[in-house]
Amino acid sequence: MKFVCNCLLLFIAIGLVGCLPSKPPKPVDYSKILYKNIAPFAHDVTSSVATYNIPALKRVIDLSYRVSPGDTLNVHILEFRSDVYAMDHYMNSGKFQGITPILRGEHLEQSIRADCHIFIFSHDSFRQYERSDLETFVRHFPGYRGGFPQEFLSLPFEFREAGRTSIQTKYFMGVKAYFPVLVQSYRNADLRWSVARSWEQVEEQDFDSWALLLNRVEPEGIEPESDIVYFDAGNNGNGMAQQMAGGRVAVVWGYLSWADLAKKFKTASDRIYEARF
Repeated sequence: MKFVCNCLLLFIAIGLVGCLPSKPPKPVDYSKILYKNIAPFAHDVTSSVATYNIPALKRVIDLSYRVSPGDTLNVHILEFRSDVYAMDHYMNSGKFQGITPILRGEHLEQSIRADCHIFIFSHDSFRQYERSDLETFVRHFPGYRGGFPQEFLSLPFEFREAGRTSIQTKYFMGVKAYFPVLVQSYRNADLRWSVARSWEQVEEQDFDSWALLLNRVEPEGIEPESDIVYFDAGNNGNGMAQQMAGGRVAVVWGYLSWADLAKKFKTASDRIYEARF
């Protein structure tokens, strides 16, 4: 009896702990973010970002370091609501060149994207900072996760085309996008196709609103499934889209027969559905 009572008390205690509100994230003290053991002599955080006209921008952080006499390192950090919007802006805005430094007026710029942040480093002098030093700064920035977003790992790996990865947040398949998607292109000999997945779970009404804008068609040579949208992908391409259980969206299109496309779709949708993210 005593054992049973103790077990009940333990379960109650666990339940109470589970009901406790989670602690809010600890505020970041930007004055203590060091660059090569140097503290910033000036820092500013801006949450009023409407004037930037950048979708999903959450806040802007500016840090200035006096690295040597006459040489100041300025770090302009764009923080987005999530990784996908940071990647979208970094890849599609045309303002960044990856590891290639850019000369803007009297300043030399280098940029690095990490998780939901874009770091823009600029210098008063024309001396190019060591990339490894900038990368070390980014890795030690609060909240750094690093690595390629896990969401991409759910896309098929075989026959990927190098450099043909993209993010689309405004338009997808030529119509308004109601949710952000990750896109990877593939090629096997003369066969080409693309696979896309929603970044996260999608509201049913958002999927329906996007699918309603597609040019729907009846597939030939296969038995259509009621929960899959078959559409004309343009330029004689075929496309298939589905919102799967749980809310993720999978889309495959390409210059393939409907039978071949259905096989690609089965592989892609299975991977996306089973993905952790």
